[in-house]
Amino acid sequence: MKNLIVSGILLLSLSLNFQCKNKAAETPATDRPVMEKVDNTGPEYTSKYICPMHCKGSGSDTTGVCPACGMDYELNEAFHETK
Repeated sequence: MKNLIVSGILLLSLSLNFQCKNKAAETPATDRPVMEKVDNTGPEYTSKYICPMHCKGSGSDTTGVCPACGMDYELNEAFHETK
């Protein structure tokens, strides 16, 4: 009797595991979130001083505050002057 109960539990767990794997395989790719590519060529990424939030329209050659969010500009460690 004990073996029958253990066998039943084992079969049930295998069945549930199989069903979960099939459900994941059936999910179409269009239902999954899509990561958008970030355009990091704008002044909010390439200026000498940038907003930590990279707000659109921010970035400057001098210290200041972001016009969009009001945060202080930070020195852009990746900045390379082109002369």
